[in-house]
Amino acid sequence: MKIVIGCLNSKYIHASLAPWCLKSGVENFCKSEVESKVLESTINGDINDFANRIILENPQVVSFSCYIWNITKTLELCKYIKENSDAVIVLGGPEVSYRANKVLKEYEYIDYVLSGEGEFSYPKLIDTIAFSGDFATVEGLSYRYNGRIMTNPEVECIGTPPTPYSEDFYNNLNGRIAYIETSRGCPYRCAFCLSGRCSKLRFFELEQVKKEIINLSLSGTKTIKFVDRTFNADSKRANEIIKFILDNRGSHIPENVCFHFEIAGDILTEETFELLENAPEGLFQLEIGMQSFNEDTLKAINRKTNTQKLINNIGRLVSFNNMHIHIDLIAGLTGENLKSFENSFNIGYSLKAHMLQMGFLKLLYGAEMRENPEKYPCEFSKEPPYEVTSTPWLSNDEIIKLKRCEDALERLYNSGRFLFTLDYLTDECGFEPFSVFFDFGNFVDGNKMNLSEYALKVYEYFSDKCDKEILIEKLHCDLLSCSSALQIPEIFKTKHPLYRRAKSHFATGTTDKVKVAILDKSQKIFVVNQSGKKDLHGRYPYVFYEFDILDI
Repeated sequence: MKIVIGCLNSKYIHASLAPWCLKSGVENFCKSEVESKVLESTINGDINDFANRIILENPQVVSFSCYIWNITKTLELCKYIKENSDAVIVLGGPEVSYRANKVLKEYEYIDYVLSGEGEFSYPKLIDTIAFSGDFATVEGLSYRYNGRIMTNPEVECIGTPPTPYSEDFYNNLNGRIAYIETSRGCPYRCAFCLSGRCSKLRFFELEQVKKEIINLSLSGTKTIKFVDRTFNADSKRANEIIKFILDNRGSHIPENVCFHFEIAGDILTEETFELLENAPEGLFQLEIGMQSFNEDTLKAINRKTNTQKLINNIGRLVSFNNMHIHIDLIAGLTGENLKSFENSFNIGYSLKAHMLQMGFLKLLYGAEMRENPEKYPCEFSKEPPYEVTSTPWLSNDEIIKLKRCEDALERLYNSGRFLFTLDYLTDECGFEPFSVFFDFGNFVDGNKMNLSEYALKVYEYFSDKCDKEILIEKLHCDLLSCSSALQIPEIFKTKHPLYRRAKSHFATGTTDKVKVAILDKSQKIFVVNQSGKKDLHGRYPYVFYEFDILDI
């Protein structure tokens, strides 16, 4: 039997683990003779072209992993394959597992839906198809039988699944972001999330994990992301993995490889802090989900967080200045109105993480917030990704305005391109951070424009609300420090008589691309080396000098 295990990734750079996990399960557990092949594309690619690639393989079974970002395109793909081949089509993944009956009722071209851990149940399904066996014996399978839809119970899995990393995987990786899984499940039971519902938290065999870390590090990838939902749920184990990476960096782990962890920030231990503080710059990235700083909201969504400890710990991590810190807020949660969200935002912003992601609640199939609308009342889009459109606490108009706020946050702060300007507006002019992004975002109204045009919009909006000469200086410094190819708007260009002298002084005798700005109002000279290595915010190395340095 020949099978194709397909996957539509959100972008080419992401190398999904799911199809390789299924392939590994087939190779380790199938009793029938099976030739399996993984084929990947992206949601932005030509669906018909990808479908034809699959059909040309002449498979008896085609399978796909389904998520909110690919379900629409995956169904379109399956329909085309069924219309143009005799292949059996199997779906799995979180986007279909919790509505298997609905999927089989609405999409006649889908033959089976499989829930649970596919490495163990998928091979059994393949054998059942190959040997015309009894589908009632396949754990987690939903299927049609005598005009009815049948669903078999899942079986709780234990132990470590077979490794998905094969020679084919490494040949296919081709330098893309690599993912590694060292545990399954989550110790938390957040009402908006599926991770705590999928399975009890269990950890994979540590020596296998260490071997996989080394092999992935030598594969040519530059970023290895741990998909564990709470990497530091077992702090002792987390510390051992971190120490292993530190001990092997420069020998078995190339120095240009970066590791990304998703952690709970309020349960960090002193040993973890010590390991992270002494890590080389750029070795680690941390993603920390805060969701909200409203205690009533956190309680309502079953989110257990010591907010004060979280605030202190994030501040400490950021102060190390050696790793990218990413923190998350979610708009639309229970009990959180605009004022409450503003407070959460301002607290999050004050922590000075390198990225403050502002997401919107998604009502996922299988999540408690979707299954219990009386406890969690809200309106949401019926199409993926099922984003909230209004709640009893946030109107639709307020959510639309928050969307524009998010756009401004991405372009002004998370891009790292306007940090001098933002510090001036919030620290010196007294603007509340939320008001900067909310008001300016709604002024721009989501209109697309290049970086120079966007900088001019910033000047247009804020110039009558602060010292416009200093605002120009801050914007000029921002543009010079973030881009070497940018055409600086005329209004920001340096026209001071000291400019030529300063440019000659700092640029002479070096092959570096040095740019200079004379900040007359601030009485400073801004010098940026656009040939240097960018910092964690994405800015080139820069120095502020006093005017009298030119008297040397």
